[in-house]
Amino acid sequence: MFRVFICTRIAFALLLALPASAIGAEKVPDGMVFIPGGEFLMGSTAEEVAKMRKKYGNRQLYADYHFSDETPKKKIYLPPFYIDRHEVTNSEYAKFLKATGYPAPPHWQGGSYPGGRGDHPVLYVSEQDAMAYARWAGKRLPTEAEWEKAARGTDGRVFPWGNKFDPFRAATAESDLQYVMDGLCNGNTANKVEGARGDISPYGVHDMAGNVREWTATTVHGTRPMVIIKGGSWVDLSINARAAYREAVPEEAKSHIIGFRCVKNYTD
Repeated sequence: MFRVFICTRIAFALLLALPASAIGAEKVPDGMVFIPGGEFLMGSTAEEVAKMRKKYGNRQLYADYHFSDETPKKKIYLPPFYIDRHEVTNSEYAKFLKATGYPAPPHWQGGSYPGGRGDHPVLYVSEQDAMAYARWAGKRLPTEAEWEKAARGTDGRVFPWGNKFDPFRAATAESDLQYVMDGLCNGNTANKVEGARGDISPYGVHDMAGNVREWTATTVHGTRPMVIIKGGSWVDLSINARAAYREAVPEEAKSHIIGFRCVKNYTD
């Protein structure tokens, strides 16, 4: 009896010694990343918002942006979950269409995505389209909090890689010319997923600062159904690339700069 007790204590101690990302690692579904449960810092401080308002507040593009909606920066607890390593691609979405007969995005000619763009994110999909794919895949859309934790980790960093914007890491309008030109040449398919090798979160999730914005499952109250999208795109400035950035758009919106990724509940 005593020996069993000692062995149990040792096993428990070894489990605690493992990094959080390793717990449940053997069960991670293909193409997904495990996000451990626990608290993380969500949102922005008043000081961070003041800097953003000073830098971008006078620009017409951000005249209607509610900077204060990002405050306060607070601790949020989330249970563990899995998230797609990258945005859902054209080829992945095509499998869903073939299996279900669901309508293709409007820019797909003859129901097929542009040639040679299978590893680019699917675009021109509404939130309803994204949710339909997620249900078919046995997944769901991430909440705003889940998306943000997967993008920035637990230490409240501004970008997936740290607190200072680096134009060579992500596909945004201020990025390395290569990413901008790739976006211009592929206006309806954006950049290849995982093409920006520096746009990686602390957990190993790709393309959460740039490439395309992404749908979440979080809605906001208003005169019409609005949904929070997160992340920046190849046409956005670095303000959008911040993990705390949030924007509400109509749930039926379809755009060449909005895609999505899915999450899956963690089960023992």
